[in-house]
Amino acid sequence: MKFALFQFPISQDPTCNYKAIKEAIYEAANNDAQVLVTQECALSGYPPVEIDSVSDIDFAQQDSVFNEIIELVKEKQIYLLLGLIRKRAMKAANSIAVIAPTGEVQFYDKRALWGWDADNFTVDSDFNGIVDIQGVRIGIRICFEIRFPEYFRELYKEKVDVVIVSLCDIQCEADDNRRSIIKSHLVSRAIENVVTLISVNSSTLEQTAPTAVVDQHGKFIVQADRNSKSITYYDYEKPEEGFGAQGLRKYSNELLGI
Repeated sequence: MKFALFQFPISQDPTCNYKAIKEAIYEAANNDAQVLVTQECALSGYPPVEIDSVSDIDFAQQDSVFNEIIELVKEKQIYLLLGLIRKRAMKAANSIAVIAPTGEVQFYDKRALWGWDADNFTVDSDFNGIVDIQGVRIGIRICFEIRFPEYFRELYKEKVDVVIVSLCDIQCEADDNRRSIIKSHLVSRAIENVVTLISVNSSTLEQTAPTAVVDQHGKFIVQADRNSKSITYYDYEKPEEGFGAQGLRKYSNELLGI
């Protein structure tokens, strides 16, 4: 299975974000990718870092372009994992829309809401973030959730092959220490759950987390150029589990009672 990892700088003009995502769908499909993955809040921008506030989002306009994106996904027959903010009754949801080539859409909502997120976002979907695509079982998590092994143990119990982490982890100034910490989380989540882990981060400001692929041994096998707009491709094949991976799985199963 071929993944396309799309990172780009958010524009204050939402039509520019839509145009960038549309171009990425065309490019990924032309390069025979089956799954295109975007950063957190790719369609709208992540507030208050990339846009000032949820109130700045024109949800009617966003719904219109979102429907256009669905039609393009159907035309190109590609899966799209799209970050966006959804308007709900009282608050909004920070979501990943899983758009299938059939046009079916499922929303995974960010659950680790803290600080500004807790004030502005809610969880309004019971979708567990797991989807089967062409025999590959894929689990989705969003940004701050990378800090908590428990969210990823949920995916381990469901026998996920690949984990996608969509992020907007950026700052005005470079912070190599924070970047090192986030990379260590990515490595830990991959090793302890015996999975391939794919992260996609925004490139609006200085990236404090990479757009990358980490294998089940914790090795970075793909990394996008830092702070740039790019599509990075990765061909996934289910690996054979060696001696170490088998040991991790044995004791994980025992500790989890499965």
